[in-house]
Amino acid sequence: MTDRNERRDPQEMLERLEQMKEEAEATIRKYEEMSAELGADTVEVVSDDGLLRVKLDADGNVDHIGIDEQAMRQRQTLGPSIIGLIQEAKATYGLKMADLAQALVGDKVDVMAMVTRDMPEHLRERARERLDRQRDGGEA
Repeated sequence: MTDRNERRDPQEMLERLEQMKEEAEATIRKYEEMSAELGADTVEVVSDDGLLRVKLDADGNVDHIGIDEQAMRQRQTLGPSIIGLIQEAKATYGLKMADLAQALVGDKVDVMAMVTRDMPEHLRERARERLDRQRDGGEA
């Protein structure tokens, strides 16, 4: 260990600061590239029958709920269907953000395990399927 009173070489300190700045800039660039690649700005999930649509903003908050006129005729199941679709959208958002974070931190931390630990399996599977379809150029 170095003595706190020991004088440090100002040039070494400047070089270390420059290195830290470069690392931070590289991390920001990587985040921006991956964010664009993953489409991290929003998540949109559509029900299997196409009658309901939930869109989350970049912060994972519900931004829009679309309800087709036909869905309004199914009033008994409309509420639970919307809630289920919101849960699915939240799970999809969680996996998308976990993918992004995992790519940024590498193998230092198992981000995906932390995110999915308490996520119901059926939501995790549907969210993963949606993300895979999006990456392959398919629908949300």
